[in-house]
Amino acid sequence: MNAIAYCLMAITKPGDTIAVESPVYFGTLRFAQSIGLKILELPTDPDTGVDPDDVKKALEQHKIKACFFVTNFSNPTGYCMPDEQKEAMVKLLSAHGVPLIEDDLYGDVYFGSKRPRSCKSYDEEGNVLWCSSISKTLAPGYRVGWVTPGKYFEKVKSLKLYHSITSATAQQAAIASFLATGRYENHLRTLRQTLHANSLQFRRAIDEYFPAEVKLSNPQGGFILWAELNKKINTYQLCQEAIQQKISIAPGTMFTLQDRYQNCMRLSYGMQWNSKVEESLRKLGSIIKNMM
Repeated sequence: MNAIAYCLMAITKPGDTIAVESPVYFGTLRFAQSIGLKILELPTDPDTGVDPDDVKKALEQHKIKACFFVTNFSNPTGYCMPDEQKEAMVKLLSAHGVPLIEDDLYGDVYFGSKRPRSCKSYDEEGNVLWCSSISKTLAPGYRVGWVTPGKYFEKVKSLKLYHSITSATAQQAAIASFLATGRYENHLRTLRQTLHANSLQFRRAIDEYFPAEVKLSNPQGGFILWAELNKKINTYQLCQEAIQQKISIAPGTMFTLQDRYQNCMRLSYGMQWNSKVEESLRKLGSIIKNMM
């Protein structure tokens, strides 16, 4: 989030408009609002993300200062933008002189045979500000992330200096040492297998315990599921009832500034799968059925 914040502050000013996927991670929405930015939410395919054609239309109709996309296994929908779509997006935005802030936080947690590419890998002009972290793959408590800001390097570096001077070097040194041993890749292989197995368990349990009409995303990486329920279900109300059972969900309205996604929710399969988790999904399914 620090990396994303510095990038947004480096390339925008209050009153500017940024384009984002929708639904989009609530932390990004709240920060952009806090610095006075206007937010244009773009239609997003649950499998492939934002279409460059939709971005082109938006650029023609609005004065967009920057775009922000989570390109690989987005939070909350779990989509992964195809590589050819990423390349087209980079070329389009470069031609219009609009920078792209790319949040690639989940790219290392893929379930297939190889890591999906980043938009940054197609960037020849320094127009992509690429952000990532080890918070979702190694050690959340260390709070270590990074940014490769291309031609905006000096602006981002200055903001970092003004706001915090430096980072916690002990944590950075510990992570650097771990990465240098090559053990990180071994760790990632185990993590990917565990998360993939978790995702399959979640989907099985949801098929078994939830109403039949539920629509579920099918992410090929990350640890997030996006569920669309019957339109009779308000997931904010569902969240309040689930809390009484010590079950946590994220209602869809958290991921937009518009009047959308009232019957949607985000679930995380990032915890260890066990009988307690399965029982929680069974209870959540029962609550949904009772609400209907």
